[in-house]
Amino acid sequence: MSTTSVSSWGGARKGAGRKPASYAPSPDKQDFEAARARNESAKADLNELELAIKRGEYVLRSAVQEATATALSALSQTLRSVPDNIERKLGVSPEVAQEVGYLIDAALNDVAAKFEELGGEADADAEPGDANDSL
Repeated sequence: MSTTSVSSWGGARKGAGRKPASYAPSPDKQDFEAARARNESAKADLNELELAIKRGEYVLRSAVQEATATALSALSQTLRSVPDNIERKLGVSPEVAQEVGYLIDAALNDVAAKFEELGGEADADAEPGDANDSL
């Protein structure tokens, strides 16, 4: 068949493959298209998150908690040694050193309470089903 014979038929029908101007998708089709758009958006978000993790922009919550606990433990031990050091090095009375120890303990307890509050707020912000190792 030659090209001239096809052109004598007039080729494809006018408007073939196009929806008519009066076309309205069914509610099921609209729901499907909305669900598909949400799915594609979620996939794109997940891909961006995975890329950010690979770049090192995010770390596991458990790693941050462990590092923080280690640092705070070292700080606490150092602060708790202050009363003995000032008694020995500065010659203050044991009563004064003991009072300094009480003040340090009270301050550390206040800090611990603040961290407990922060931990409670973080848990309250978490979505049901989130793992402890979330980002």
